[in-house]
Amino acid sequence: MENKKVSKKALRSLLKDSLQQSIGHLELPKPNKKVKKIISRSTRKMEIEFSYLLKKEFKRSKPKKAKSETAAQAA
Repeated sequence: MENKKVSKKALRSLLKDSLQQSIGHLELPKPNKKVKKIISRSTRKMEIEFSYLLKKEFKRSKPKKAKSETAAQAA
């Protein structure tokens, strides 16, 4: 994952588009306004969780500095 910062809005639109596309491939009637509202609400919740996971993953991937290095730099 090269891009470290992903905006929540971009993540939400990506999730919303993929959800709508996957529902479109099913043999269901065309989604109405109520279904679109539910998809929007659910993508907001998913966006929050995914952004939290991405932030957590980014923090783990950062190389940790040893305490001795930080002490040497402070001196």
